[in-house]
Formats: sequence, structure tokens, C-alpha cells
Amino acid sequence: MKWSSVIGQDTVQEILQRCIVQGRIPQAILLSGNDGFGTMALAIEFARTVNCYQPLIDGPSIAPCGSCQSCTQARTMQHPNISIVSALPTGKLEGADELRKEWIDGLYDLARELALNGYAPTRMENANEIRIVQIRELNRQLSLSMTQRGRRIAIIANAEDMNVSTANAFLKTLEEPHGDTTIIMTTSRRDRLLQTIISRCQVITVPALDESTITDALVSRGNHDRSEAQIAASLSQGDVITAEAFLSDDVRSIRDGAIDLLRTALRGKEMRPALTAAVHEITGTRDRARCIAVCNALLLWLRDAYALVAGGSSARILNVDQQEPLERFASSFAAADFDAAYQALERAVRDIDRFVPPPIVMLTTMMELRTTFLQARTRV
Repeated sequence: MKWSSVIGQDTVQEILQRCIVQGRIPQAILLSGNDGFGTMALAIEFARTVNCYQPLIDGPSIAPCGSCQSCTQARTMQHPNISIVSALPTGKLEGADELRKEWIDGLYDLARELALNGYAPTRMENANEIRIVQIRELNRQLSLSMTQRGRRIAIIANAEDMNVSTANAFLKTLEEPHGDTTIIMTTSRRDRLLQTIISRCQVITVPALDESTITDALVSRGNHDRSEAQIAASLSQGDVITAEAFLSDDVRSIRDGAIDLLRTALRGKEMRPALTAAVHEITGTRDRARCIAVCNALLLWLRDAYALVAGGSSARILNVDQQEPLERFASSFAAADFDAAYQALERAVRDIDRFVPPPIVMLTTMMELRTTFLQARTRV
């Protein structure tokens, strides 16, 4: 039995459901992975399930009924047992222990949106830090008597947003657990958490989703064209939220921009100013995800080109609308070392993900590709 609001992650779902069915629910859980892998969706569905009055049970599997009072409350995040803590924008507090009203309203709206869609943004606009006052308020709430049966679930979104003071205050919360309470943290940057916090949690790694799962989800969730959904899924590095963002930005424009970048790199000897300008246009936004998407889009395009080199015009390709330009490219560079090109692009993705400056990575990579393909043309 799978949680309908969660995309994939069958193994993680089994782990969480089994601990509920067996009555061995941890005091603290750390879900390590990107939001787009499903960490928040899993946390919310776990909270709904443990509080459901009439859960559906099938052996080691369990799911909320969706119709009881508890499920109705959870659907709009008005359940007294479920709370979400997320980062706040930079700004002064109203008082020593008071939050601005607009922040409180913003957090409520964010929680309500997440209750409807676990793959919605998990931070308010311009938010960057979980404040110590939020942890103090959480402790106050947990100390109160429960007004409704079930189990308290406090979800800390993006736990890496806690600064040192907040993290130390939160550590005391973990050291003095409250009965019938579970704290679930989500993080995509486990390395930024205190080891003392990690050691007090049951750590569950939420892996990237496979491309077919993302493609199916994109088609069913947004009525997207399957071919575009496949391209977006291939660029997303297993992240549904990233894939949906690419579709909203027009994934084909990302792909076409990547192809234009390669064409610029393969121009004559005086191509360097044009290539530098093209790289600057792509990297000027400082959007690492978009730079990675450009590299992945080009990687997919080149794999299609090699498929045509190896199998002729009848070969199956992903970029079906690019059949003619791909065939021309395959004909011109049939002798190229495509493996070297793949490795250069894969290395670029790793470097950008490790915070190497994207302009340097992109320019270096395009020069590598230029050498690889022009050498092949020389040999021919």
C-alpha cells in the first residue's frame, strides 16, 4: 500500500510504514535528500498516517483513510498535533520572543500549501534562517497537554537553516524528548548539521527518483506532453521540483540554448569572444541548477547524435524534434570521441555541484568539446 501523495520512494515508504504498524515510532527522524526527492511529502504523509483515526492497514503497510476528522484537519494543516517549522526572512523581531505577524501568516500559508502539495516550496520568499525563537515556541507547544488523540509530529523543514545558536537550542529539545512526540527533520545538506543532532535521529536517506517515475508524475500532475516531460526528467537529476521548474521555463528553450552554445564553440578561430559572451549569458543569473541543466541537455543531445552514428536514421532518440540537425551533426562528427565529450559534461556537472564557479566550468568544458569534435573533423 503506497501513500498516494508521495511520488515513488517505495523503500522509504516501507520503512516508515513498518515502524508505524509495529508501534516502534522513533522520537526523531532525519530525512536526508532534496525536497524534490520527496522528503517533505514523506514527512507530511507520515504525520497524517500516525494521527488517522481509521487507518487502512494491509500487513506491514498503512495509509490514512482520508475521510476521518483527523485527516480532514491535516488536509488544510489545521491539525493541533501537526506543525511545520521553516526558515524566516532576514529582519528584526517585534520583541525578544515575538515574530512579525506577516511572518506568522506566511508560515501558515506555506504549511497549508505543503499540506496540499508536498512538493511545493518549503521556504518563504527570501527566507534563509530558522530563528531560536521558533525553537522556543516549539518547545512551549510540546510542553502543553495534547487536546486531541494521536501523536504530535513537528516537522523541521530544511534543518540546515538553523544557525549555531538555534541548533544548540534544538539539541536540548532532542535531549529531553516529550512523550507521544516525533520530530521529523528534512535536509538536503546533512553535512551542515551538528553531528550531535544527527546522532540522536534515525537517519533515512531519500534517494533521487528515476527518470521514468518523474516522467509519469509530470504527465499525471500537469498534463504535460510526454516527450517534454522525458526531457525535463532527464535534466532534473532525480528531482521532481526541478523538473517541474524546467517545464515552466520551457525545457526546449534550455535544450536549444545548450545546442547554440555548442555551435558557438565549434565556430572558426575567432569564436572566443562569442563563446565567452554566450557562457556569460547562461551563467550570469548564478543559477547553478540551470547551468547543470544546460550541461545535461547537451549530454542528452550528444547521446542522441551518437545513437544516429551507431544505428542510422532509424535509431531511437529522445530529442525527436531535432532529428534533422542531429543527423547533420552525426554525419559531420561521426569519428568523434563521444565518450570523451560525455565525460567532459559529466565532470562539469560535478564541478558546478561542488560550487566551482560556473563561468570557469562552462568555458573550460566548451573548449574541451571544441577540441574533441574539431579533431574528429580533421581526421575525416
